[in-house]
Amino acid sequence: MKYSSKFIFVFFLLLGIISCDPTDDPTPSPEQKDFPDLQIFLDRFEDEAKLRGFNFDLSGMDIAYVDEIRISENEVYCGIGYIRHPQTGKRTVLISKSANCDWANKTDIQRENLFFHEMGHALLNLPHDNALKCDGRPLSLMTETFNQFFIYKENEPELRKYYLDELIDRLAANEQCIDFEQDFQQDPVFFKNDLDDPLWRFSNDNGKYEVSRGIHENSGIPYLGLSSEGNGENTGYIYKELDVPNIPEGATVILRTKVNAENLQGPGVAIALRVYDTKIGSTGATINESHFLTTEPNPINGELKDQTLELRLPNFTRRTIFMIPFAVMMPGTTGEAFFDDFEILVEAAS
Repeated sequence: MKYSSKFIFVFFLLLGIISCDPTDDPTPSPEQKDFPDLQIFLDRFEDEAKLRGFNFDLSGMDIAYVDEIRISENEVYCGIGYIRHPQTGKRTVLISKSANCDWANKTDIQRENLFFHEMGHALLNLPHDNALKCDGRPLSLMTETFNQFFIYKENEPELRKYYLDELIDRLAANEQCIDFEQDFQQDPVFFKNDLDDPLWRFSNDNGKYEVSRGIHENSGIPYLGLSSEGNGENTGYIYKELDVPNIPEGATVILRTKVNAENLQGPGVAIALRVYDTKIGSTGATINESHFLTTEPNPINGELKDQTLELRLPNFTRRTIFMIPFAVMMPGTTGEAFFDDFEILVEAAS
């Protein structure tokens, strides 16, 4: 399967432009008085990491104030974390001096909240995680739905300890009551092909495959479609990146679809699932492929009527930061195949 290297690049690119805590108030704050040395917060992060068993070398990391962080005409942000800065190639945290962010008048702990969040992006390679605890609080310091200056406060030492524990080791969340937003015993479908979701991607091997998404008129079932005249030199595929999947620890994750085709000739079609976590080293985290499951060694072809393809990933871990399901057509295949009811199901551990 010739597509593994592309996804790490895509993920790095996305994280490289992650910005946090957009300002909602266009009215400037009172005159700003003080911008403390950001090294204070970098040293503090290093100390907190040591308390949790990690001795980072942060000498290659850049931290700096900037006048403004503007992502688009209408979006001004207070912080940004780069895994690889587009100009320097270094891990970088930038903090905005914009009056709307009011950094100069924030308390020390409020500044720490945002700075540590950006370190999660820049050093630990973490995306945003918007899962909630059962009490409605964010499950992670990496939330983007709450104001990142105020995730924990001065008088909440136990809460602060939890959020920093979880920042460095996502398994710390397993000690909390987590809101999974559904009862997987009653409704095991975690993800399905939703036509309203525009964030599907594909590779057509320079036009040698036709890729489609739609709904069968007769049944109303959504499908992913792949077709070729047999001239594909690499696999053709459709895929969807699922960031920080909110799935219980130890659950079994199932990728399942029903394939329909008329006289599909050649090698045929398959499905695949790639799963990624991070590995923390002395200079920060790297993206690691923890699992690769595929039916490609045994593709199916011929006359296919609701032919089920299934992959099972046991013992899911919350260290997973993203996973990617694929619908695949093998090189040399001729014909059209439909992947119906393409979905991921979850069997919670007993």
